[in-house]
Amino acid sequence: MPGRPIAATDLLEQFRQAFADVTLSPTEARRLRDRLAAFTQHGGDVGRLRQAVFNLAKERFNTFKDKAVVEWLEAASVLLPTPSAALPVAEQTQVYFSPGEECVTAIQQFIAAAHRTLDVCVFTVADDRLTSALLAAHHRGVRVRLLTDNDKLFDRGSDVRQLHGAGMAVRTDCTENHMHHKFAVADHRLVLTGSYNWTRSAARYNLENLLITPELAVVTRFAAEFARLWDTLAEFKG
Repeated sequence: MPGRPIAATDLLEQFRQAFADVTLSPTEARRLRDRLAAFTQHGGDVGRLRQAVFNLAKERFNTFKDKAVVEWLEAASVLLPTPSAALPVAEQTQVYFSPGEECVTAIQQFIAAAHRTLDVCVFTVADDRLTSALLAAHHRGVRVRLLTDNDKLFDRGSDVRQLHGAGMAVRTDCTENHMHHKFAVADHRLVLTGSYNWTRSAARYNLENLLITPELAVVTRFAAEFARLWDTLAEFKG
């Protein structure tokens, strides 16, 4: 995050520049998302900023039809929950258990709360709900990287090929042994780990555990291990 508070006028200028050519590239979107997060963290008035952005849109798109669409979006956006209300991020260590839905819900929220990077190192991905969450993160511009075990690629229900086909970076262990980790690092500020496999059976039947923590020492070690494995394991070719 930037060292000084982000001013609403600075953010408004970025939106104005984006409106100038009616495009918002992935790089611009990522930069805006980071600056908006810093703005919110420092107590910025998001509601007032939203109003100013819609005013910009009304100035830029000034036909009767354009204004009607912008006004409809403005009214609809007020009804939507804010990210902080919809996606709680762990400010302290949280623990979850299965069977039941609390582990899969916690993983979904963890993925949805990632702003810039999401490094996932898991034995397998075979729960469509978590696959959908990963795809959503990828499509909104988060850099998602997946490390997984090569033997599990052939399991019925494995979604690794689907994730790779969507453009996600994937690497696999290609030894006779297993890459048996189950952890993820979001934005180098949160770690998710535990015995919980990313499968439907883990939620329905298994006695599993999951831990999410912002503890810096833990985040640093897991991030370093992911980086080491990423440099070691082979790129998945599909």
